[in-house]
Amino acid sequence: MKLICGPKGFGKTKIIMGDLNEIAKTAKGNVVFIADKAVSSVGIDFSVRCIYTEEYGISDVATFEGFVKGLMAGNRDIEYLFIDGLLRIVNKPLSEIADVFATLKQLEESTGVNVEFTVSCAIENLPEYVKEYL
Repeated sequence: MKLICGPKGFGKTKIIMGDLNEIAKTAKGNVVFIADKAVSSVGIDFSVRCIYTEEYGISDVATFEGFVKGLMAGNRDIEYLFIDGLLRIVNKPLSEIADVFATLKQLEESTGVNVEFTVSCAIENLPEYVKEYL
């Protein structure tokens, strides 16, 4: 798993989009991008599957985890999963979502899917459990 973090306005979305567009050129499997709103889709390679959580009523941890697990179970061809704005999607502060990181790590290990995500938080304010993903 790879974490992109920084304060609001740092350019995290631009970084993750650059990463996913680069990966989309060579990926053998599917590339999936999850964000809270469709506004994030400008400039994304047409081969990337974009999913917007507001369209599916995803706004908490349990719904998000269930959605991602269902996505993985329904499509074993996913090679990369990019998540922009994890904290906005689950509506929780970083200090309260260690279980989400554990779920994503477990899914990455069991399915082989590469996970990259962004959170709005300065590096010095990251909880210890998150630092391994920098």
